[in-house]
Amino acid sequence: MSLEANIKSTTHISKVWLIPIIAVIIGGWMVWYQWKNQGPLITLELKSASGIEVNKTPIKVRDLEIGQVKKIVLKPDLDGVLVTARIDASAANLLTENTQFWVVAPRISFSEVSGLNTLLSGSYIAMTADASGKEQFHFTALERPPSTPSGTPGLHVTLKSNDEFAYKPGDPIIYKGFKVGEFEEAEFNIDERIVYYSAFIGAPYHKLITQNTRFWNVSGVKLHLKSSGLKVETGSLETLLANGVTFGIPAGSDSGDPVKENATFRIFSDDNEASNARYKLYASFLLLIDETVRGLTKGAPVEYRGIEVGEVVKINPIELIDGNILDENYPIPVLIRIYPGKVLQQDNQESLTAIQDAMHQWIQQDLRATLRMGNVLTGGLYVDLQHDSSAKPSPVKSINGIEIIPTVSNEFTQITQKADAILDKINKLPLEELVTNVTNVISDLKSAANRVETASNDFDVLMDDIDAKALNDNLNEVLVNVSALVKNYSEGGLSKGEIKETVDAMQETLRNIQPLLIQLNQKPNGLIFSDNSKEDRQPRAAAKGQNHDN
Repeated sequence: MSLEANIKSTTHISKVWLIPIIAVIIGGWMVWYQWKNQGPLITLELKSASGIEVNKTPIKVRDLEIGQVKKIVLKPDLDGVLVTARIDASAANLLTENTQFWVVAPRISFSEVSGLNTLLSGSYIAMTADASGKEQFHFTALERPPSTPSGTPGLHVTLKSNDEFAYKPGDPIIYKGFKVGEFEEAEFNIDERIVYYSAFIGAPYHKLITQNTRFWNVSGVKLHLKSSGLKVETGSLETLLANGVTFGIPAGSDSGDPVKENATFRIFSDDNEASNARYKLYASFLLLIDETVRGLTKGAPVEYRGIEVGEVVKINPIELIDGNILDENYPIPVLIRIYPGKVLQQDNQESLTAIQDAMHQWIQQDLRATLRMGNVLTGGLYVDLQHDSSAKPSPVKSINGIEIIPTVSNEFTQITQKADAILDKINKLPLEELVTNVTNVISDLKSAANRVETASNDFDVLMDDIDAKALNDNLNEVLVNVSALVKNYSEGGLSKGEIKETVDAMQETLRNIQPLLIQLNQKPNGLIFSDNSKEDRQPRAAAKGQNHDN
């Protein structure tokens, strides 16, 4: 009996293959999960790749790492670099049109010190946490950290300035010594030739910004030499090292209504210009100055009885008057403005008309303008409007529709004119002749002094020749005789009557000899020579042929 084998075909797969199949499935699932949750790729435009490394430089939000740099390439126009980075899926909702990126690196300047923690850890790319706006995956990175991260409470404003000074991002905005904001960006408008600045005022100080707020420059130290004297202006210590501005509401103005986001304000050069900016309406007048205007500057005050009512706008505007300064008797035109708001009037057309009418009437009567010196040290001048009682009424003149206020010389000019007249009179004096006469007088005085000195010496010699002892003896003898006479009179000597007769006799004798004394006084030799003034004998010459011996 034979047995036959039953042979069957089989397709059974070995269980060993289950392991790689499961591994493939798990790997695929991991790849799919990684791809599903790896987050999007973004592209950043940077000026340079300084401090950035591939697969090393992180991207952080509030110091939390949410991405990493994957690739760095040059831009097609070679104007920078393109950085490709992978963002975690958990932070993908932050990639919007309002998101900002910047490189955090050590920064040291006058206005800030930041990023010092990256000296050891290295630079990284920071981004703002802002989920509002449309989704976006291509960004232009900022050159510096934003001053105010998105969502910071406060107010953004736009400031503009056409002055030479410029502000950079990070420069402070000061209010009463406190830093309340700072500049963020600057952009120069070529068409308007004005610089526009984006600035941010932090809360709660943003409530101080209203429609009547004025901004002005407080950078460094300012020295103003004005007609009122020397004025020094400084801001805070921070503005001494960097530029800065401050703001406020002009005195006498109300606060005004709050402003909206990104409201535009002008930056004035100082607080005085900022305060005057509120006056919109003004009346223009012209002064024709016959004297020097040295010391008079644009912006110099115009005062009426000591109260500032306006300012000087232009000095020697060539468009208002014909001729030039080289012409003889050319008056220098000075254009001034008078503001109704500075004379406690409303800044409206009605008040302006009232000011113009009052000035027109005053000019017809006796209103006159004078340049006066406000400060001796600086030599600054200002325009003073006063009523001149000596002025005569006259019609009002005008040039190009601008009324002219007559001018009078100031006291200094009048003193100078008088001094010049006195000097002219002095120059006309015969000074050479006077000098010669004075020299002669001095010479005569010197000669007289010499003669006095000689007489004094002779008198000293005469006094030395007097015998003092003999003189004393004679005086004693005279005193003894007088004493005897008095004694004789008291003892019954000569009576008073006898003495009187003796004195009378002496007086009579003196009267008798008086003619003789007069003759001797007039002609001492009259006793020797006869007084025959009628005949003046002259010696005669001898006759011809006569013997001289006869």
